[in-house]
Amino acid sequence: MFSVVKVKSGLLAGDVVAWDESQQLFDKTNSQATPLGVLSEDAQEAQIFDVETQQPVPQGFHVAPVSFAGIALAKASRDIPAEGGELQVEEGGVYVDNNANGPGIVCPLPFDQEDRLAGSLVMVHIR
Repeated sequence: MFSVVKVKSGLLAGDVVAWDESQQLFDKTNSQATPLGVLSEDAQEAQIFDVETQQPVPQGFHVAPVSFAGIALAKASRDIPAEGGELQVEEGGVYVDNNANGPGIVCPLPFDQEDRLAGSLVMVHIR
């Protein structure tokens, strides 16, 4: 499930975000605050189409499609073990910590795939 929501400019596909009350938008998170989401695409400046001029009109803020439940590709903040595990969040990325109850899982490494290193995109399931 995804929604196109207001996000901080400069965010990239795979960044993990949560609502920032002070900014009134979604921004990178260091916690498991809910709703927790993953950007499906890079943030883009919001625009509406002016029917009279037939031109796009910038709105002065950025938006992006963000997945809030189900499967998504998230940026890894640490190297991910082949077996995957409990999803944890830091610095707008995900890592595995099986000693904590996370809001989802980092999926196991698919057959015959390369190791998933910090900074790469990994498949997660957000609950």
